[in-house]
Amino acid sequence: MKHDVQVQTLRQLLELREHGRYEMAQEATEVSVSRYVDPAVYEREMSTVFRQFPQLAGHASHVRDPGSFMVSDWKNFPFVVVRGQDGVLRGFLNQCRHRGARLVSEDTKRTHLKAFVCPFHGWVYGLDGTLRSVTREYMFPKLDRCKRGLVELPVMERDGLVWIHPKPGAALELEDYLGPIGDDLAHFDLGGLVSFRKNAVVRKANWKLLIKTYLEGYHVPFLHRDTIAEVFKDGVIHPMTYGKHIRLSAARTNIRDVLQVAEEDWKILEYASVYYSLFPQAFFILHPDYVSINMFHPLGPEETLWTHEMLYRPEDFPGEKGQGGLQKRFDYTNDVVFDREDFLVAEDVQRGIRFGANDFHTIGTEEALISRFQANVDRVTGDEEPQPIRS
Repeated sequence: MKHDVQVQTLRQLLELREHGRYEMAQEATEVSVSRYVDPAVYEREMSTVFRQFPQLAGHASHVRDPGSFMVSDWKNFPFVVVRGQDGVLRGFLNQCRHRGARLVSEDTKRTHLKAFVCPFHGWVYGLDGTLRSVTREYMFPKLDRCKRGLVELPVMERDGLVWIHPKPGAALELEDYLGPIGDDLAHFDLGGLVSFRKNAVVRKANWKLLIKTYLEGYHVPFLHRDTIAEVFKDGVIHPMTYGKHIRLSAARTNIRDVLQVAEEDWKILEYASVYYSLFPQAFFILHPDYVSINMFHPLGPEETLWTHEMLYRPEDFPGEKGQGGLQKRFDYTNDVVFDREDFLVAEDVQRGIRFGANDFHTIGTEEALISRFQANVDRVTGDEEPQPIRS
């Protein structure tokens, strides 16, 4: 986020704080709970939302050296991204062209590859995807190796993040796709960070319900009353949207302290947390000294693979003491705030849908980003968008 944008956003947060409210919509809306349980809705999302748009693959620190690679956590999109010996980053479907076996497992002990070797029948592919050798090749007298290379996917590295498109041959135009959001991420220098730890957990809730817990601050004084509520006491939120992406700046309790600092020295992360919903499945949370990357991969209408990776700057956490402090931050953010508060209640909401108390969820004027996110999904799937509350 450029400095002038940081200043503008902090001023807007200060103004909202003075007014004591931050309504983002003129009226409340309703979202049908069928969005979270209907198998047909889920199938439409899989064939549109998760096929037509670039997706975040992960942080570039995992693929900086020749032979280094990253593997998809999500069984519904089995990709592998690898840095070739020529330094080029490439993405492929993680499937052998013989009988479709997975080439590289997410739990592999190797950190670098010299080639892709199929564990099923031993076919070997170069890191550029070419089919190099076939065991007992005499069994395949008409096989054209040139036509049996790995299926390549569009992949691009930008500002420390790796993006991949699920459709072979699709255009991957991040400048247009990210717009000013991309400028923000570039300014925060995510490329200078490294990974501390990553967790992957299956949650019993729809992927949209999980993301929506991040898109409003209404719940913070109640759900997080014993954890982060004090950090955001009397907090306000300022949103910015670009395309289907959302930036959410949440004022911290110390927001007024910025007025004691010269404007040229204002740094937004000292007075606010900044959140990014990167459509469709990624959610960033930027803190003063670390970044949380959350990704949500649907496994079914009521089940989601959630991954959380913490990134940090090594010089900020030196030695054993520094790493211990970082571990405490991860445990607190991941295990307490996310796992036991945000997503535990989302699972409770998911279970409750089956009992029929609500045909719709009511979305208040301060929760309007939830309706916006749902509308973004609905426009892609062709479903009905959130509706105003009926009198």
